[in-house]
Amino acid sequence: MRLCVVQIGMIPDEFMEMSLGWIRPSFEKVLRPDTEVVVKCPKNGWRGEDPQDMDNPYFVLLNERALIEAYLEAEKEGFDAVWVNCFGDPGVKQARHVVGIPVIGPAEATLHFACQLGRRFAVIGANMPGQFDQMSETVRYHGLESRLSPNGIRLDKEPFVEIWPKAQENPRLAADSVTEVAKECVASGADVIVVGCCALGPMCSAAGVNKITVDGRDIPVLDPTMVAAKIAEMQADIRKATGLPIPSRARNLALPSADDWKRVRSAFGLPA
Repeated sequence: MRLCVVQIGMIPDEFMEMSLGWIRPSFEKVLRPDTEVVVKCPKNGWRGEDPQDMDNPYFVLLNERALIEAYLEAEKEGFDAVWVNCFGDPGVKQARHVVGIPVIGPAEATLHFACQLGRRFAVIGANMPGQFDQMSETVRYHGLESRLSPNGIRLDKEPFVEIWPKAQENPRLAADSVTEVAKECVASGADVIVVGCCALGPMCSAAGVNKITVDGRDIPVLDPTMVAAKIAEMQADIRKATGLPIPSRARNLALPSADDWKRVRSAFGLPA
């Protein structure tokens, strides 16, 4: 089994293994030993200069286009499934209409998994511009507003640009910050905590935090990178073993014909 994880911005080649290293604690305990994970990044895209780029719809559109090209490359290179390491699930919906292997979005996978673990969930995202609205829209898009706990969309108390450099040296700092907000969410009625960030989530996993204990009760804390990786492996297994179409190819989910593929991509200057 070969899985591909796509990072949302460009990463210099010399840092690719480091990139895989900091998310490895998310999936190394849940994937089978024979499952290989390879990291890929778009050939063009963000370099992480300004987190506010993620709050500009036009900039997001440009980045999603580059990410979809990376998903297509993963399919051509023989990967069994691909997931994107971003809780915004950028390009996932669109990619499923053109990519022949399972394409997993961490938000979609983790929110639905949370619904299997408790009645109500809360989402704690990175403290960055636009994250509150993005997470709210994601929950609404998936029709899960009724499963959201009161005041269940929250941001980490520490600004991401401040906590991230420190957490790379000591993941416990990020985990403690998330845990503080998580306890407040449980007090407001959450049964499950979803870490709404594929940077903070792996830091919680690296610190060994996959639950919190409140009044003697254990509450799950879900790292979206972990869930996305396992769902990718599971969907690839089911597809291989049974031939189950993943995703469905009904209506406009059908893959485009070779002629349509060439015609439309050529019109935008893309290789066919």
